[in-house]
Amino acid sequence: MPKSAALSEYHPHVHLDIQRLDALLRRALVFNHIGDAMLVIAPDGTIRDWNDGAVQMFGWSREEALGQPPTLMHRAEDAPALWPSIRTAVLRDGRWSGPHAFVAKDGAEADCTATALPLIDSAGNVWGTLLALTKLDDDAPAEKTAPAPADAPAPAGERLLIRTLLDAVPDPIFCKDREGRYLLQNKADHALYGRAELSCIGKTVLELPGRREIAELYHADDMKVIATGEPTVNREEPFATPDGRKGWFLTSKFPVRNEAGQIIGLVGIARDITAVKQATAQLKEAQLRLIYHIENSPLAVIEWEPDFRITRWAGQAENMFGWKAGEVIGRHFSEFPFVHAEDAEKVNVTVERLLDGRDRRNVSSNRNLTKRGLTVHCLWQNSVLLDAAGRSVSILSLVQDVSERVVAEQAARKAAAERQVIERKLQEAQKLESLGVLAGGIAHDFNNLLSGVLGNASLARMDLPAESPVQPFLEQIESAAKRAADLCKQMLAYSGKGRFVVQRLDLNALIVETTRLLQVSISKRAVLKFNLADALPAVLGDATQLRQVVMNLVINASEAVGEKSGFISLTTGLTRADRQYLAGTFFAPDLPEGDYLCLEIADNGGGMPPEVQARIFDPFFTTKFTGRGLGLAAVLGIIRGHKGALKVFSEPGWGTTFKILLPCAEGPADVQAAEAAASDAWHGAGLALVVDDEETVRVTTARMLEALGFTTQLADHGRTGVEQFRAAPGEFALVVLDLTMPHMDGEEAFAKITELRPDMRVLLMSGFNEQEAIARFTGKGLAGFLQKPFNLPALREKLQQIFAPPTAE
Repeated sequence: MPKSAALSEYHPHVHLDIQRLDALLRRALVFNHIGDAMLVIAPDGTIRDWNDGAVQMFGWSREEALGQPPTLMHRAEDAPALWPSIRTAVLRDGRWSGPHAFVAKDGAEADCTATALPLIDSAGNVWGTLLALTKLDDDAPAEKTAPAPADAPAPAGERLLIRTLLDAVPDPIFCKDREGRYLLQNKADHALYGRAELSCIGKTVLELPGRREIAELYHADDMKVIATGEPTVNREEPFATPDGRKGWFLTSKFPVRNEAGQIIGLVGIARDITAVKQATAQLKEAQLRLIYHIENSPLAVIEWEPDFRITRWAGQAENMFGWKAGEVIGRHFSEFPFVHAEDAEKVNVTVERLLDGRDRRNVSSNRNLTKRGLTVHCLWQNSVLLDAAGRSVSILSLVQDVSERVVAEQAARKAAAERQVIERKLQEAQKLESLGVLAGGIAHDFNNLLSGVLGNASLARMDLPAESPVQPFLEQIESAAKRAADLCKQMLAYSGKGRFVVQRLDLNALIVETTRLLQVSISKRAVLKFNLADALPAVLGDATQLRQVVMNLVINASEAVGEKSGFISLTTGLTRADRQYLAGTFFAPDLPEGDYLCLEIADNGGGMPPEVQARIFDPFFTTKFTGRGLGLAAVLGIIRGHKGALKVFSEPGWGTTFKILLPCAEGPADVQAAEAAASDAWHGAGLALVVDDEETVRVTTARMLEALGFTTQLADHGRTGVEQFRAAPGEFALVVLDLTMPHMDGEEAFAKITELRPDMRVLLMSGFNEQEAIARFTGKGLAGFLQKPFNLPALREKLQQIFAPPTAE
C-alpha cells in the first residue's frame, strides 16, 4: 500500500522540501488571510496559484485562472512587454515594485501597487514568482515609475505586505544579524515566549529566558550557517517555552547576503512537529508491534495484489508451506504447485467472489500442497483491502493449518462409524444370542412334553392289535409329535446348537443327494444348474443339518422363481476370505482368515428390497403365509454352529444369491457305514432307575422300559436318584438319567453314581441335542445318549446297543 502523502511530507526523518511546504500551506495560511490579490507564477509563465483576494479583485475564479499566462490581466498595449520586464527585474534585482493598471474579467481597469518577489528553494533555485497587487484608492492616481533600485528602501505598502505575509504564517519566522541578534520576528515566533512585552529584537537567543542547553544549541547552529554560508535544512531541534511546554521544531536557516555577496545575517523558519513526531513515534511503535505480531503470528500471513500476485509472505507461511518469501513474492499463486488439484475449482470460485466484489471477506477450507508435495489442510480467512476511493488495493489472507484437527475429525468420524458397525453387530449378536437362548429353552421344554405324547402313543400301538381301529389315530398322534419334534430341531438349529453327528463330509455328494430328493418339491419351471468344483477338501459338519441348509435354500429359491421360467444354480468352490470380507458377513465377523469351502445357491426370481434383507433371518419373519419363517433362521443357526459365514446378495428384479462359507476339514471325507437294523424282538431284564423331574417323561419312560422287560424304580430329581442308588448300587442294571433337573442336575448325579459303581450303564436323555448334552461327559464312561422326544423303537435300539456284548478284536 503506498505511503500517505502527509506522512512522507512531515515525517521528521524525511527532507522537507520548501517548494512542497509552500504548495501545501500557501493558500490556507497566507493567501486567504490577505485581502490583496496574490499570484504565484511558474517559470513557464503560467499562473500556478491564485488567492481569494485575486478572485475578488479581478473576477476570475481560481479554476479559471490556473494555467493561464499573466497577460490575462494586462491591457492590450502592455501585454507583450509587461510581464517579461517584471520577471527580468525580479531575477536581476531580487524584487520589482511599482504602480500599474491591470484589467479585470469584466474589462474594468484597476490601478494597483504591484510587488513581485522571487520564490527560492533550499538549493537556491528560483522556482517561481510571487506577485502581490494592492488596489489604489480612486482619488490617488497611480504614476508609472521605473523599477526602483535594488538598494532603495521598500515603500510603506511593500513593507506592510511583507509584514502581513510574515505574520499570517503560523510557523515561527525570524531574521538575525551576523552576531545572532534578532532583527525581525513574526507573530508566531514572538508568541513562543508567552509574554507580549518580551521583545527579542536586538538580543541573541542566549539572552532569552529558557533552557540554557537548548539556547546554546540554537546559537551554535546560527553561527555555523553564518560562518559557512551553508543552509541548515529540516533540522530537528528541541524547544521549551516559558510556560513549560516542550516539543520539537523542524527548522531551516538560510544565509542572507548583500549585493557584494557577503553574509550579513540569516533568515529562519521553524515548524512545530511535536504532534507529528509523537504521532510518528506512535505509528512507528504500532508498525513495529504489527510487524512483530505478523512475523510471530501462529498463522500464515499472505497478501496478494488484485491479480493475485503475492506481495507479502509472513508469519508461519514459510514453515507451513516450505517456500521462502523470495521464492514466491511477485509470483501468481498458480505459478507454483500450491493448491491441491482436487480443490482447485473450489479455490477459483473463492477467488472470483473476492475479485468481482461479491465478497469483501470470506472463509474457506481447502487442501494446499507444500514445497515437498505434502498435503496441508488449511482454513483461509480472506479480506479485501480498499483505498480511500473504495478501490481494491490488495487481498489479505490469514491461513491456519488445521491438518491435525481435520485428521482428528476424520479419525473420530471413522471411529464413530466403526463403533456404530460394532454396536450394530453387537446388538445383532445379542439379539441372536437372546433369541437362541429362548429358542433352545422352548425346544427343550417342548421335547419333554413331546416325550410323553410320543412315548405313550408308542406304548398304545404296541399293546393294541394291528387291526385295531384305534391304530390310525395313534399313528396320526405319533406323526404329529414327530413333526413337532422336527420343529424343535429347527429351533435348536437356530440357537446354534443343532449339530448332532460331526463327520468329514463330501460337500458335492451331499448336495447331489439332497437335490435328488428335492426334484419333486421344487417348481416345475425352475431348472437346477450344478457348477460343482472338483477335488474339494472335506467339510467338518453334521450331514443332516447341512442337508437342511441346502433344502431350505433351494425351496426358498424355487418359491422366488414361482410360476415363471427360471433357474436355480448350485455352485461350489474354494475361496480365501480375508478380515475385510469376513467382517461383512452375517453375525460371523470374528472368524479366522483362511481358506473356506464356498457354496452359492442363486435364483433369478424377484429379489428382495433392503428392508426385507435386513429381517430375513429373524425367527418367524416371513413374506409368505402365516406359519412360515423358521427356515432361514435355522439356516443361519446351522451355519453358525458349523463355524461358518453367510452372505446375501439380492436386488429387486435381479434375483437372490446366498453365499455360504464353511471351514475346511483335514483329511478325506469319512466313508458312510451302513447302520445295523435294530431287532423288534429285543428285550432286556433287570432293575432300571429312571431319574427325571418331569412326571410325564418319568412315567412314560418307565412304562416303555417295562414293555422291554425291565422293572423300574422312579426318582423325581438327581438327589433322590443318588440316594436310591446308594441304598442298593448292586441291584440296578440300568440308570436312565435326565440332564436338566432341580436340586442336582444330571452331570453331578452321574458323577456320584459312577463313583459308587464305575461300571454302571447310564443312559443320558435330554431335550438338547447330543453334542450340546454330552460335551461334559466325554471320557467319563457314559453308556449312551437319547434325545427327547423318543418313541419305543428308538429306546429299544439304543438299549440294544448299550447291552450288546463286546465284539472280539
